[in-house]
Amino acid sequence: MLSTKQQKGISLLFVVLIMGVILAIGLGISGILVQQTRMTGEIGYSVVSFYAADSGIEQELYDLYKLPEGEHSPGYPGNIEDASYVVTAKCGNKNQECPATFDEPDPDLDAIYQVKSVGTYQKTKRAIEIKY
Repeated sequence: MLSTKQQKGISLLFVVLIMGVILAIGLGISGILVQQTRMTGEIGYSVVSFYAADSGIEQELYDLYKLPEGEHSPGYPGNIEDASYVVTAKCGNKNQECPATFDEPDPDLDAIYQVKSVGTYQKTKRAIEIKY
């Protein structure tokens, strides 16, 4: 049979082990929560960068409709407060540089005009591409 002093030592060891397990579980859960909170914030950044890319597409289409022929040149950057976008335009399946136009496409270029806009906000990038 164990003496009273030995029983108190075993109880103390048992309490320390239980506290260690509880601490490990608590730290694991808090690590998961911190990671999820950070990811939730980055989802908001993704939305802002998507809308910046959308603004680039809209600006490109507006310029095509409103600017006189020859004054429009795709491939420009833009800023919206802290977000930014870069718009590029290509013609044909071979991604050849071309003037932006709504005219009938050149049959030699495979009849595709592409506009791509990449929006950036807080190191998050989202892109939109249209073809016609």
